[in-house]
Amino acid sequence: MTRLFFALTLLIVAIAQATILPAFNVYGIGPNLCLVLLLVWSGLRGVPEGLIWAFPLGLLFDFLSLAPLGSHGLALAPVAMIGGLARQRVFHSGILVMMLLVITATLAHQLVATFIAAAGGHGYGLAAAARLGFLTALLNMVAVPPVYLVIRIMDRLGVGRAAPA
Repeated sequence: MTRLFFALTLLIVAIAQATILPAFNVYGIGPNLCLVLLLVWSGLRGVPEGLIWAFPLGLLFDFLSLAPLGSHGLALAPVAMIGGLARQRVFHSGILVMMLLVITATLAHQLVATFIAAAGGHGYGLAAAARLGFLTALLNMVAVPPVYLVIRIMDRLGVGRAAPA
């Protein structure tokens, strides 16, 4: 049940991020809420679970943005892997680690997306991508606490547990 709820959440947030949220971006820069959702999910559930969600989420973004198929999935794969670091015993301290890891994950996502765009003959320079990635990372860091809270509440309310027969 948790996975179904998470899938619906990703679908709604991805569509909103592609259609509604750009109107509220400041100077064309806004948080990537789907990236934050994927990072928190893989931080709480593990890298394999995060990678399972990275591919369909990437395909959804590819369809919504008319990007080459697989480009967003490739860019989201490092996000799931970085999110898995939060599950390590050394880093297991919750939301603060997620807030720091989202910076690294956003920059890795931006770097991969920039290289894919450059390979296709599109995109912009690495310096501009770094500035955009850093500003997006700061906005993503602000988005981590509410996303983390929603996923933790979902777990505590028993959305993930099966009802007794």
